[in-house]
Amino acid sequence: MFIRELFQSILDMPGKFVDVAMHDPLGALMLVFGSAFVVLSVGYFTLLTLGSIADLFTPEPGGQPRQPGQ
Repeated sequence: MFIRELFQSILDMPGKFVDVAMHDPLGALMLVFGSAFVVLSVGYFTLLTLGSIADLFTPEPGGQPRQPGQ
């Protein structure tokens, strides 16, 4: 089944990454920096998304909540 194989490959990846990182110090360095870039960008855009969602439900100084599209 495709979903089971997908989840199994996700679980197997950290072990394969460790094997690659142990063979070459440059590979380990690239793995660390690549992971940091991905984590930082996903975290930043998650914060932006959550901030925009919170902004929709935050009332204006006049007390009325904003309507979407206004």
